[in-house]
Amino acid sequence: MNTQYTYEIEFDVMGACRERYDRWVSEGSLKWVSHPTIAAFEVQYNTNRLSPEVKFLFGFSSIEDWTAFITSEIHEAAKETLRGVTTRLEGTLWEQGGIKLEKPDSQEYNTSLPSSAPVREELS
Repeated sequence: MNTQYTYEIEFDVMGACRERYDRWVSEGSLKWVSHPTIAAFEVQYNTNRLSPEVKFLFGFSSIEDWTAFITSEIHEAAKETLRGVTTRLEGTLWEQGGIKLEKPDSQEYNTSLPSSAPVREELS
């Protein structure tokens, strides 16, 4: 995903709610994932059945686009649906960063990396 901001929503689907979750994904999630501020979207499933089981990745060009998304009625409705069929529902905002690689001029290596703290949101 090549966007400035990535918002990850991770969760586990409750076993008894699998059918309800699958129905919502196929019928009701399109409005959510097609919000006009979203620049990219991906779904990842943990093939080892470990937690988190599912990860939705939403890409945004700006922090304002992300803010508009998470404060939208569409996002609130999707969170409410997911709260009813999942556990461990968490959201994290990531900002794209980088590591500057330089050939050292001396024996001393600069090992400092830029620090960036993700914004975590408890969705449950």
